[in-house]
Amino acid sequence: MLVVVVAVLFGEHDRLVSTPFGMLHRFLLGGWYDLVVHASQKIMGKTCGAGLRAVEEEACGRPNPLLQFLYLGLVLGGFHVANVYVLPDLVAEDTGALALASVLPETANPFHPETASWALPSLVSIGLLLFCMASFGDPGVLTEANCAVKRKEYVGDGVVFPVDDKHCRTCALRRPARSKHCSVCGRCVLRFDHHCPWVNNCVGERNLMSFLAFLLVHFALCAFVCSITALHLGARFSATHSGAGYGGLSASARALVWLHFCFARHPIESVCVVMTGVLALMLGAFFAYHARLACLNLTTNEMFKWEQVERWEEEEQKNSGGGRGRRTWAGCASDAWDSATFRGRARRNMYDVGCAGNLAEIFLGRPKRRGRR
Repeated sequence: MLVVVVAVLFGEHDRLVSTPFGMLHRFLLGGWYDLVVHASQKIMGKTCGAGLRAVEEEACGRPNPLLQFLYLGLVLGGFHVANVYVLPDLVAEDTGALALASVLPETANPFHPETASWALPSLVSIGLLLFCMASFGDPGVLTEANCAVKRKEYVGDGVVFPVDDKHCRTCALRRPARSKHCSVCGRCVLRFDHHCPWVNNCVGERNLMSFLAFLLVHFALCAFVCSITALHLGARFSATHSGAGYGGLSASARALVWLHFCFARHPIESVCVVMTGVLALMLGAFFAYHARLACLNLTTNEMFKWEQVERWEEEEQKNSGGGRGRRTWAGCASDAWDSATFRGRARRNMYDVGCAGNLAEIFLGRPKRRGRR
């Protein structure tokens, strides 16, 4: 699972693009669908392939609630499984093996049955509220009314954004730095981060806070459902096989026995554990990624721009004969660490005013006006 998370987040980087992480990244983010389309064309003809491409364009290239309905199905389905199959049978003894149960009182232990009975619906309710805020809230649309003010607030750095504001032909507005015209929504968004199809909305200046909270709460929700369901399965396995002797079996053999018990006798709960576990890892990784960008006052769109700038600079350095020469292991490791933590780009980011100032801009409001460094 960790390999999948690393591949999704960092697989497109120049140093990983030709590695297995890069190949897995391309497969997970569209390659699998290309294989499905190619196989369908071979088996059922080009008409079927064209139909699948039309579905892809409708789902990902235009505003539509398809993934929003899928999100609601996943959340409400997981809540139903936990509420019907797990919570009624969850007893205090199921959590007795956890060190947490012996440290915290019953009312503070999130895995205690009484606490879980109200914690789960509370997390679901908060998650749905944040989903509505991220989906239907204003991401910070650029209009004629706020255009002049925002052009003063967002000044170009002369590197990834030009000093002179760009003119958007579609919206007929002079677009300030850090903004972008979203081809899916058909509007210019201030401090544009990305367009999220799961909320069917852009993430920008005014809804980044609710989007970060949305990721964090759903990470906690998936991790919580995965934990209590796994504890429930473990307790049922111990109760069923309490007298069986597995001392002579190897660890892999005992694991196979446990997996067979889970998926043969409790298939719904087992699938729930796998799905919520994978989603928890993915959501946790995405939240960490966006939280790191927020602390540095960077956006996903600007990360792509910095990648282009760095690629152009490397090409110019090679063409001018000023290559790096032979790199030591320590130098390559240092470059990889700087790339993973965005330290190199953070040092050149004129919008960075320190972690506290950057978070204040997101959570408290208007950005500070800056001049060029």
